Amino acid sequence: MEAREPDRSRSQGPAEVDLAHRAERRLFDDASPGLDRFGILLVLTIASVVALSLIDLESIDDDVVRGLTGLALSLTTGITLVLALRAAGVAPRWRRISEALVVLATVTSVVALAIGLTTDTEVTLFESYRPAHLWVAIALVTPVAVVRRLLHHRRVTRQTLAGAVAAYLLIALAFCYVFLSMDAVLDGGFFGLDATPSHDFMYFSLVTMTTLGYGDLVPATPIGRLASTSEAVIGQVYLVTLVAMVVGLLIQQRRDD
Repeated sequence: MEAREPDRSRSQGPAEVDLAHRAERRLFDDASPGLDRFGILLVLTIASVVALSLIDLESIDDDVVRGLTGLALSLTTGITLVLALRAAGVAPRWRRISEALVVLATVTSVVALAIGLTTDTEVTLFESYRPAHLWVAIALVTPVAVVRRLLHHRRVTRQTLAGAVAAYLLIALAFCYVFLSMDAVLDGGFFGLDATPSHDFMYFSLVTMTTLGYGDLVPATPIGRLASTSEAVIGQVYLVTLVAMVVGLLIQQRRDD
């Protein structure tokens, strides 16, 4: 895989270029292990999207099954985000933070499940399908990091294409978490309904990003409408820019060959 730093020196002064390079070195390590392994990331991302699209934790009556299913969903999504950061070349310090959050979420979920099953105490803090705010923040940063790495590619390979598709689905996953978090804090919920199945949020995110606009689910608040339209705009801009990049690189490859 050939990758090189884009030449910013023509549009920026030496001080600005040096500052940008130092900031980038603190955030990214393009020699890190797992760099550009977007094939594995794509498989895990698809698995996470499919699971979140089909499983509604609130509809599972059995406490054990609901707890184990929620734990499996959280673990799968957490591993997906961690691998995405590794493939994107995020610096070790920030990768360790994300890995620690995944471990913490897993441990607390196991403890909460054990307490709920072995005692009469009702534990609801970690049983909810709604993600923590830090989890949402990581999900939002992840596709940005992947896209940044893809923009450094100078040849189109299978890993480039896998990374482009994975980043697109990661955007939908991130906004699904945003909508779930908003549903927890908005009066009347995100859709203004008494109860909304958890898998509807992944469905709504995919429908919104692809601008299908079925109209069966509609945000009930201005902030919800802003979030959903933002996802639609980001999704379309992503497709336009990434397709243009891939086509341009393919044309250049054919000329070089």
